[in-house]
Formats: sequence, C-alpha cells, structure tokens
Amino acid sequence: MSTLPNWASLYLQRLQLDRKSPSLPYLSQLCRAHLQTFPYENVSKLLFFRDGKHVAPTPEEYVHNAIHHHFGGTCYTNNHSFLALLRTLGFFGHLILPGGGHTAILIDGPNTGETPVYVDTGATAPIFEPIHFLEDGNHTRPFGTVSMDLTKSPDHPEHYRFTRYENGKVAIPPWDFHPNERKELSDLSEVIRSSFLPDAFFLNRLHIHRFQLEQDRFVVLKNNTLHIGYSDGTDQITPLHTVSDIEAAVADEMQLPLLPVREAVEILLERGIDIFTAPKKEEIPLENEALDRPTIC
Repeated sequence: MSTLPNWASLYLQRLQLDRKSPSLPYLSQLCRAHLQTFPYENVSKLLFFRDGKHVAPTPEEYVHNAIHHHFGGTCYTNNHSFLALLRTLGFFGHLILPGGGHTAILIDGPNTGETPVYVDTGATAPIFEPIHFLEDGNHTRPFGTVSMDLTKSPDHPEHYRFTRYENGKVAIPPWDFHPNERKELSDLSEVIRSSFLPDAFFLNRLHIHRFQLEQDRFVVLKNNTLHIGYSDGTDQITPLHTVSDIEAAVADEMQLPLLPVREAVEILLERGIDIFTAPKKEEIPLENEALDRPTIC
C-alpha cells in the first residue's frame, strides 16, 4: 500500500483505528468511530461565518481543527472530509445531495458488496454502519428515541427517501435522492454558499451533537438546553443558565473542552440572538423544523 498523506494518518489516529485494506467490516469500523469522534456542531460554522470563510474546510484543515479546537462540522464538512479519507484508504465513492440541502456519501464496490452503500456522518442519526439500501431488508436504524430509515420514495419510484424520526414521529422533512446521483464538492458550491447566508438555520442558534456509545447515549446541546438520550429511550433534559454552564457541559458531558462555545455564543449575541432569552420559535431544534421547509446544513 502507498504511504498515506500526513493528514490521513492523523485522521486515523484521531479515530483510534489502524489502516486496513478496504472492506465492508472496515468501513463499518470507520463509520462507527467517526460518529463518536467528530461532533456534529455549528460552532465552527459560526466562527467561519465571522471570519468570512464561507467554504468547507479541506481535509487537512478539518483534521487540524479537530485536534486543536475539537471541531467536527455540519453535513458538508463532516461528510466531505470523511469521503476524502475513505478515498485515500482505497474506497470508491461520491457525495450525494438528499433533499437538495443535505450531503451524504455513496460508496461503491468492489469491496463493500454488489450494490452501493449509504454512509452519513452528518445527519445526527444512528448510522453506525453503511446501509445496503438497494437490497431487500429492514433499513431502519434506531437508537433510543431517535431513528432513521431508508426506503423507496412514495413520490418518485426511482428515488430513495431518508426519513429521520424522533419519538416515533417524522422529525425533519424527508430527503429524496436518486441512487445514480454522484457529486463532488465543487458541485455543492451554491448549496454551501446558501448555508452561510445570514438567515441560514445554523447561523442563528447553537447546536452540538455527539454519540457516546461507550456510555450507551448521545448528548445534544441546543441553544441553552442539554439533552442526553440513552438507547433504552431514557431522556435527561437540563436547562443551562450561563455561558459557563454551557462550557462546563460541553467539556464534561461531551468531552469537547477545546470547542470554543463562548466565542460562538458571543457571535450569536453580536447578531442579536441571545440563546438564553430567544423566543420559543428560535429554540425549535433541527428535527422539529417546519416540515415544508428544506434543511440546509
């Protein structure tokens, strides 16, 4: 095997995995490790917005930011960088754009089966292994009160539909995509640009999500509310009253002490958004957005 670039070696170190030949079991290991290591967060997005960096970071920047700031990202950043790693490791794949505003990954054989597999590290969904969505079987992935499913779209027979559920109810507008869809990051420039418009969803709130499977749970911060959900369906909701409370929760519960949440809160406040006094409407989380509005990561 050829020598890995330094960023890819650091990426694997961050995932605490060794390099192996491409295979479905290895891809599953990578997916599971990624969802636990790199958070879904918009802290980095808020800082990039402030600094005028309205593009997805390169894989080198992604790994550097993870090491020095505990950044992960939203769907574009997490999945674009993960795909770069997978390609470097010998997997064949492309980006797709389910729903026109979300980014995921399709990995093709020859080492993962006869049909493409769906991979997604940017949907705050329990996709701990690749999904052979074109094959018969149950493609639901549950974890406590949260689950997702990949089925044929009832509206477009040749398309497939990603649906996320919370407490048994549809949580976000379902995302349709065609199984032959293949995109590169350059094809998403307009969508990414839209995600940095001033009224974009993740520029007007604080959102951090991390799976912690060793503790059998996920932890979510939405503005000033900390939500811990366990695989048995138990939920723990804690309101946080100060920025120091948020910093402590992110450091202690999420194990992300380097994540600059105070800066993110200050950026929001400069934009007229106080996460402690925001109206109820402003605290509506991603999974409870109006179902007629597309989600832009």
